[in-house]
Parts: sequence; structure tokens; C-alpha cells
Amino acid sequence: MVRITSDSPDHPDRILNLRPEIGLPLFEEGRILKCDACGIAVVGSRKPTLYGIKLAGKVAETAVKNGKTVISGLARGIDSEAHRAALKHGGRTIAVLGTGINIVYPEENIGLAEEIKLSGAVISQFPPDTPPIGRNFPIRNETVAKMCGTLVLVQAAAKSGSLITARLALEYGKKVFVCPGELGDPLFEGNYIFLQKYRGHKNLKILIDFGMLCGTAANDQCTFEDFQIQPAENTQEIRKKEIHLDGKEKIVYNIIGTKPEGIDFDTISVLSGIGAAELPTILLSLILEGAVTELSGKIYRLCEAKL
Repeated sequence: MVRITSDSPDHPDRILNLRPEIGLPLFEEGRILKCDACGIAVVGSRKPTLYGIKLAGKVAETAVKNGKTVISGLARGIDSEAHRAALKHGGRTIAVLGTGINIVYPEENIGLAEEIKLSGAVISQFPPDTPPIGRNFPIRNETVAKMCGTLVLVQAAAKSGSLITARLALEYGKKVFVCPGELGDPLFEGNYIFLQKYRGHKNLKILIDFGMLCGTAANDQCTFEDFQIQPAENTQEIRKKEIHLDGKEKIVYNIIGTKPEGIDFDTISVLSGIGAAELPTILLSLILEGAVTELSGKIYRLCEAKL
């Protein structure tokens, strides 16, 4: 752990030429480099849908493949997925904490934080041993907004803290992209509230093509039209199909099968013993296999398929 004063040449204000500046001493583990300038911040819900998780992963993948550093807040949900995807694709990522540098919140991200330090940095403006306190997270959000060149709002409910980060990014003159979601979906309500409130702002755009993030839209073939999670097949075809699962996928599938009306994410996690960090990936795999469908409110139900 290193304490960096605001006038130090190693401070992000100096290395990244930040405007506006953070202007405060920081604690750092890992290292911030000049190549981290104009990074892409990825923010959103702590309780995203699997679609939101997939979006965050694609945004982070696009960023690192175009030489951009992914910046986020190491929170559960969208933040965590953005960091993981950046690491998975060999990129750099920076985690900005709302706690002391020696306290990772949530605790399930301790291992992720250690990985980030090896190929990026974990920073905090709070003294060591500062616990997770609600009033500190909007302060953390301000730092995220200052450190990025572009911010992507992936998935946010009406009262999501990520809306603060997006608003600040606009105020600081950063580009802000908002991911579209299904109209009427409460977990995307914040996205549309934000678009409505700041409609016409020169730096605000709807992200309809991932290439827009790095100025490669004309050459980028992956758009939301072909990105949506669609049912694998129609119901008649699924009835005919045998789905072969093993390991944790089969455990989760069998648990969901005990509740024909559907079962919520937290209950699946408790009954399976699979943590909130790993479970979304398993559920996404089951959905893409056509074995499980996701309902509103993070409720999961079996498709009409058989093992």
C-alpha cells in the first residue's frame, strides 16, 4: 500500500492529466500507468439481470480489445463483471473503493481485488480501515467519473447510485453511453429516466453498437440487434431436445425444477451453496442452453425441456 499526495507525480491527477482533478491524497495498490488515460468506466446495478451482466462483459471486452482501461467500483453486480471481463481478455482495470484500501466490500471480491492489483490498480481516497459506510459511496462515484474519459451506464433501476456517477461524468465533460433495455423493465428504468432528463446533451448517446465506444462502429459487426438473449429454440423444438448438463449446472437446474412457478436468485444461491459471484455465469449458461428462462425480478423457471 502506497499513500500518494495530491501533488505527487505518481498521483492519477498528474499521470492521467485528469480534468477535473481528484485533488486529494490517495492510497494505491498496484500501479496506475499513462496508458490508463481516457479509460472507460462501466457502472450499473448491484443486482443486475443476466442480460445486464452479459452487457457489462461485452462493454469491458470491447474496451480492452481497443487498448482502453476499464474503471469501476468493485461493487457486486455490474462493477464486478466489468473488472472480471477486463482481466479475462488480458486488459487493465482500475477499482475505485468506497472503503479503506485494506477493506474489500463485498468480501466475495477479495480475490478479484488481488487479481486487479497484478494488472492494474486498486485505489481509495479513504484512510485504511474505513468500513463500508453509505455516505462514502457517492464520493467514490465522483472519483470514478473524474478518472474516466468515457462512461457506460449498463443497467440501473430508478434509484441506482450509478445514476450519480453518470450525471457527474456529464458534468465533467465526459462521454456517456447508456445501454438500452426493454421498455417497462424496472431494472432499466434508471437508464430511461437518465436519457429523458439529459436528452439533447451533446455528450450523451444510446449505445446501439459496441464499436461506438472506441470510434470503430463502422467496422464493428456486433450490435444490440444480434446481441439480445433470445430463446434458443421455440417451445416445440425444446420439447424434442435433450439437454445435457453436469456439475454445478445440473445442481442449479435441479433446484429450479423443484419450483415450477419459479425460484428467485437468492434462494438458488442458498440452496446450491454457490455464491453470488459465480451463480450468474451458471444461470446464463443454462439460459443459453435453452434449459432455463429468466422472468422479471430475477426469478428463474425451467423451460419445457428434459434431461
